[in-house]
Amino acid sequence: MSLLPKYTIEDVTERLGITARTLHYYEEIGLLPVVSRTEGRHRIYDEANVERIEHILRLKQVLGASLQEIRDILQAEEELDHIRVQYYEEPHSEEERDQLLDDAAERLQSIMTHIDEKIANLQTMRQGFSARLERAKLLKQRTQ
Repeated sequence: MSLLPKYTIEDVTERLGITARTLHYYEEIGLLPVVSRTEGRHRIYDEANVERIEHILRLKQVLGASLQEIRDILQAEEELDHIRVQYYEEPHSEEERDQLLDDAAERLQSIMTHIDEKIANLQTMRQGFSARLERAKLLKQRTQ
């Protein structure tokens, strides 16, 4: 019997402030792996599942990432984990280790480039709203 905590769908939705439908949808589209189920077919989440959902929600909220972008980021992170495991657990020549490091650096750079693009888009949007705010302030001053 496992001593690790298990959570019902109600536990997870209450803890994270999301709906059961959101959890089902994330599972349907592959953002979450298929979760364990009880004999009665009720979903049971472990701490790793909950942490992954929290990560998805952070990506969505902080980056404003679409679900496709989140899928791409999660895939990149899984690839980086795989590279790390290969690097440390398998014997490699110096050339092979260098290639693994190059692969990891390339993947990390692609994630950072994506984040930089998001930041640039947000800055452009902010500048537009800032200009509108300044125009509103000027209009207010003229009417006083």
